[in-house]
Amino acid sequence: MKRYCSKSILITLVALLLALSCSKEKSSEEAPNAKQFLPEKVESSGLARASEIKTFTGDSLWEYLDGGADLYNQYGFAEVATTSYKSGPLEMVADVYRFDNPTNAFGLYSMLRPEKPNIVLLGIEGFSAPATLVFVKGSYLVKVIGYDETEATTKAIIGLAQEINNQIPGATNRPNTFLLFPVVNRMGARDKYYRDSFLGQKFLRRFYTQDYLIGVDTVTLFLSPDESGEKYLKWSEYAASLSALQPASDSLGYDSGKAFIFDDKISGLTVAGLRKGKLVGMVKYADIHKQFLADWIKSLQ
Repeated sequence: MKRYCSKSILITLVALLLALSCSKEKSSEEAPNAKQFLPEKVESSGLARASEIKTFTGDSLWEYLDGGADLYNQYGFAEVATTSYKSGPLEMVADVYRFDNPTNAFGLYSMLRPEKPNIVLLGIEGFSAPATLVFVKGSYLVKVIGYDETEATTKAIIGLAQEINNQIPGATNRPNTFLLFPVVNRMGARDKYYRDSFLGQKFLRRFYTQDYLIGVDTVTLFLSPDESGEKYLKWSEYAASLSALQPASDSLGYDSGKAFIFDDKISGLTVAGLRKGKLVGMVKYADIHKQFLADWIKSLQ
């Protein structure tokens, strides 16, 4: 009887794993192309498509973004669909970029967002600038750019962006990893995801960051998955090679003997260490920030 039950459970587990695998493959294959989210018309403003939709994929992005393609490719760029819209004197261009997953789409958006953005409530988040609106939703990043800064153009840009937002599927929440950061003292619209080169170092990949205001100081908390400890080891070796490595206090709550302070000439003091398979710490660290950092580290399970 026991043998039969074990065999039955094993078969069920295998079937479940296969189903999940097929589901992932199917989801990837059925990711909608970006061009289908560019409407023919926008009733609220009278805008209508004034050109064919052009699509650029992979390396052909260089043909569309002169000098800016590297950043997009770094974040898993898949394609961009672009077209122009007109209504009388109103004229604008809409781009819908598709990335390989929502985290990378948000990461690219976080790199484009200015330090003091005018936030727009579209998708996960968006921002506006003169004659421009940018937002991210699911695996897509959308840009709508007008040719002038009149009030009529601004309203039409918003209307077109809303129409595209209504058609795009996908999550309207930030990547779940950001939920691991503390809420208190958090600065709005100051979260970022670095696919590569956090603090300018190529080996520091997949870093999530959030800025905080502690008193009059702005500091940055960071978190990156590092189950093997490889990133931690490379970083500590790099800091030691520059004679910029200091021991970190055990009271901060890191895994035993797995933390250091790096005196970076550009970023200032940075505390980094391992906690439960994650590489976490603070940029622009000072002793007065110690309790805030320790409370966060100890909360990570």
